[in-house]
Amino acid sequence: MHKRKRLLIEAILALLVLGLALFLRVRRLDTTEIWADQALTLSIAMQWISGGEIPLAANKSSAGFMNPPMIEYLFAAALRVWPDVLSVAIMTLISGMVAVVATGWATYRVFGKRAAFWAALLFAVNPWGVLYSQQIWNQTMVPVFASLMFACLLLYFAAEQRPIYLILSFAWAACLTQVHPGTVIQLLTTGLVCVIFLRKLRIWPLVAGGAIFVLSYVPFLLYESGVGWTDVKVLLDLAGDPAPLSPAAILLSFDLLRAQGLFRAARYVAQLDTLATILLALSLAYAIGACARSFARRRSGQEAAQSWTGLVILLLWFFLPILFYLRSAHYLQIYYLIGQWPAHFVLIGVCVAGLQRVVERLAQSAKRKVTRRVLQIATWVVLLPLLALVGWQTWFNLQVQDHRFDTRKGSPQIRHVRAAIQTSRQLLAERPGCDLVVVAKGHHLEASELSLLRGFVSWERVLLADGNLAVPVPHPCAVYLDALPGSQASAWLEAVAVPLSEKTIEVLGERWRFYDLPEDARADVVEGFFSQEPLATWANGVALVRYERGPVRPGTMLRLTLAWSVETQPPEVVYHFGTYLLTLDNRLIAQSDGPGFDSIQWREADTFITWFDISVPPDLPLGDYQIAVALYTWPGLERIDLVAGGNTAFLEQLRVEK
Repeated sequence: MHKRKRLLIEAILALLVLGLALFLRVRRLDTTEIWADQALTLSIAMQWISGGEIPLAANKSSAGFMNPPMIEYLFAAALRVWPDVLSVAIMTLISGMVAVVATGWATYRVFGKRAAFWAALLFAVNPWGVLYSQQIWNQTMVPVFASLMFACLLLYFAAEQRPIYLILSFAWAACLTQVHPGTVIQLLTTGLVCVIFLRKLRIWPLVAGGAIFVLSYVPFLLYESGVGWTDVKVLLDLAGDPAPLSPAAILLSFDLLRAQGLFRAARYVAQLDTLATILLALSLAYAIGACARSFARRRSGQEAAQSWTGLVILLLWFFLPILFYLRSAHYLQIYYLIGQWPAHFVLIGVCVAGLQRVVERLAQSAKRKVTRRVLQIATWVVLLPLLALVGWQTWFNLQVQDHRFDTRKGSPQIRHVRAAIQTSRQLLAERPGCDLVVVAKGHHLEASELSLLRGFVSWERVLLADGNLAVPVPHPCAVYLDALPGSQASAWLEAVAVPLSEKTIEVLGERWRFYDLPEDARADVVEGFFSQEPLATWANGVALVRYERGPVRPGTMLRLTLAWSVETQPPEVVYHFGTYLLTLDNRLIAQSDGPGFDSIQWREADTFITWFDISVPPDLPLGDYQIAVALYTWPGLERIDLVAGGNTAFLEQLRVEK
């Protein structure tokens, strides 16, 4: 009966930890940000499940190479079940819960119940763990695969040599290194563990696991073969760059346990982060000491051998990523060390559980009742620093989530994007012949914060533009979503389109407004702005049909407004515009280049307007000048010829007098 009661209490405590983890991860789930990276990866996944080709690569990493496609397969799995942005956030949440469970289970099997409870509790409330269980991003899937890979290694080598554990460790390694290639160092950790504990290694699960790992990379290898292994060359160049010795990896590793960088306005951040640092440092010292003691007596019994094996794997998992990044030519951010998880939590759990056992043994051996009573109380006093950290980090997570909900700064959040998708779908359904033009930050599909509207609303009927650079006027009619208030496009829309006030979306203190440009209103715009004969026509089928400029004064910005018409469907090439202030003998005085409206979205019969600002030199001499425009490929920089000859359209000669 006593045993059954104890098991019931342990089950209740485990459920409380999981309940706390779930509460913190569900709460305000739709307030996490969506920026260009998320928008692009979500769009790629949606394109696949909408009937497109299987992705062979994902987005480009901050280090300059393409990421493998695993994140797209994960996102697509969630979107296949429920084609909503929130489904991917829910999948991320579930992955965070799996990471906590895997950590607790493996720690329990190797280091005991107490260590497992404390490790799982720390993981449940860790601020970065909670954030990465809510955010949609490549790197936020690292914790679950790192935890699963670590758990399988720990179980196979330190608990029981079941082949499935070793096979799964390689399967999780394949996922881990694809969602963030910077975690590849844990493959070396696995290799060292296999060498150190060679006697426990069985060949056939090793071969099976290795085969699964290689096969998972086949899509990405096909992609690399198709692009000439350019990303491999980027990686080799990056590895060859000189890099000074830096403590950044150590600092970032400790930051994984702390709240630093998430919400500085919270009280006691410095003090509690210092407590977390002390706990981790003490736990490392304890683990190293315990590992040495276990090694000395590992032949005396299975328990010591198991403890030593587990501690060796734990310490290797923690230290090798730090050593790998001690010299890095690339700017490190916290997610470069996230592959160390869940070592931080397990280390502290093992340390605290070990100290509890030491104090309990002292209490049991004490002869005086008072001493025994004091030591029994000390058993719980040992927990106070850890409980203080857990309590504060729980409160901190609530503060961060409330701040996200109330903030007036930052990128749009899941809730805002979902509202935009829902309203856009409704408006296009009511206007079956019209397109949706999304005015937002980002001049091309990969850089736009709202590029995912193409996948979640319509691939064929959604155009994207940066409102400070351009605005398209598609044929025959359009609905506009102005998600960049105060831009050039905003002023243009106020002048020519009909605001749909009831469809306004409140976003971080701003208002995203929808506008209607019906067919008759568009006809008036075209008649008034695009009806004259082209000023210049290029060989790629694009014509300049209107040109306006502001005053030309030394030391000011010369504003150019250019209206374009797509006469024939151009090749799918990226084009940029060049606008120039020249002397009469064609010497360059100043220029403004840019993409204008993304050429990948140009369609025959559509029109668009671009804005350019040329910085006029303050020491510009008085005299005669001219304004010219050109088109060229990007990044090839090859000028596009004019139909009439040459490759530069000279628009106007002017005189600067004062």
